[in-house]
Amino acid sequence: MSKDPNPLPWGAQDRFQAHFIVKTGSQRVNSEFLAKTKLKTEGHFAAKKVANVEWIGGNITLMLNADSELANMISKLPYNDAKIWVEPTRNGIRIHGRWKSSYEFRVSKELFGVYDRIASHVKRALGSPPV
Repeated sequence: MSKDPNPLPWGAQDRFQAHFIVKTGSQRVNSEFLAKTKLKTEGHFAAKKVANVEWIGGNITLMLNADSELANMISKLPYNDAKIWVEPTRNGIRIHGRWKSSYEFRVSKELFGVYDRIASHVKRALGSPPV
């Protein structure tokens, strides 16, 4: 048996993604909790920095866009970490960033602070007190 010269890229991949879940309990959530960052940048390549952050998506974006401290926190993150998504799932609301290789993968204290602040807005929108 010979080795395939063009193997298919299936199987385990060297890619990771941290997910932060806000449990919704029995409440049903819909697309009003769908959001992602739209970044305005300055500079190029390795020197690319986030200049301004806008959230686009469902109703949750009203709360996220109104939080200037959150925008300031995101603008201090590295460009690739500033790409953040908020998505409803069956059992909660997921907050996550981009897929990263094992060499890039980490959750800094600053990134965790951003996710925690987003989670507090999600909890407030759900009607439960932020923790």
